[in-house]
Amino acid sequence: MELGSYSEDRLDQLIADGERQIASIRLVQMAAIAEKRRRKSHLADGYRSIVDWTAARADVSHQTARSMCWTASKLQDAPDVAELLASGEISFDRAEQVARLPEGHRDQHDVYDISQLRRLVAHHKRLTRKRERKIGNGFLHFGHSDELTTSYWGELPGLDARIMEKAVDQRADEIISADERLAVAERRALALVSILQESLYQDGAEAEAAATEAAVIIDARTAAETNGETGAAVLAGPRMGPEALQEIMCNGIVEVFGITENGKPLDLGRRSRTVGRKLRRHVLHRDGGCTVEGCPFNYRLEVHHVIPWSHGGRTNADNLITLCWFHHHVSVHREGLQIIRLGISRVRLKRPR
Repeated sequence: MELGSYSEDRLDQLIADGERQIASIRLVQMAAIAEKRRRKSHLADGYRSIVDWTAARADVSHQTARSMCWTASKLQDAPDVAELLASGEISFDRAEQVARLPEGHRDQHDVYDISQLRRLVAHHKRLTRKRERKIGNGFLHFGHSDELTTSYWGELPGLDARIMEKAVDQRADEIISADERLAVAERRALALVSILQESLYQDGAEAEAAATEAAVIIDARTAAETNGETGAAVLAGPRMGPEALQEIMCNGIVEVFGITENGKPLDLGRRSRTVGRKLRRHVLHRDGGCTVEGCPFNYRLEVHHVIPWSHGGRTNADNLITLCWFHHHVSVHREGLQIIRLGISRVRLKRPR
């Protein structure tokens, strides 16, 4: 469909008309779902629930299937909402939220957007002692994948969630300058990693204790053909590129396992601490804080190889500098900024050309 000649008003109208058509189709789907549930057809087809059946047969996500099934059950007791949906006056998402409101609070729904409606629904939702106990301690899932990242999702009781938010935002303010124009979600992700890394240190943030241990598995032939851009992964975790491997080797203890074509192990590396305690103390004392010019932050000071250890850089005082957590973890290892040494304890970061 070629829409380049359409006016802005025409494009807006297409989007609104399309949503009205979706709403009327959803109403038909939900009527069919209600009838399937009444007949218990999903059980005969071998599905545990009508939600699973809907997700499979309609080829939608479980979240969409849950919304359709729940709204289908509620519309039988909310004919006014069903009528608005059938006429195309409201979208399916709005119908779902309006159906959740007590009957006497549905009249003014049009003054709220969907997000505000969700908050209004939560305000009216009864929280019994039984449900409160059922929530318990919350939960946290780790969604490992074969990609470069890992997904996390879960729930926390209200007070615990507020404590977590406050701690994460406070840490973000401590380690990330206001001049760093990062999105709130990105700041929080970095702050959470910082808190978790600190918990692995036995003697506090600044000093001595064991760094994180990591095991990396490398398919020797694949990695060699792509200069390390494929073939490497954290043990039982996501894939890893050359930059991430370099960061791990800079920060902690690393075990590298190589696998040959026939599946036999190949000795590719050694298990060693990159910076000893005495040398670390000396560098921290010599530099007196983060060596990046103009940096006022001294949170989680870490010692870094100017010439990477993995590239032949020596582990001695002349090749080591002190960086704060943000400049080390984010600026150097994540963003790839180059270090320009201006003196023994003063450096400047520069984006490579």
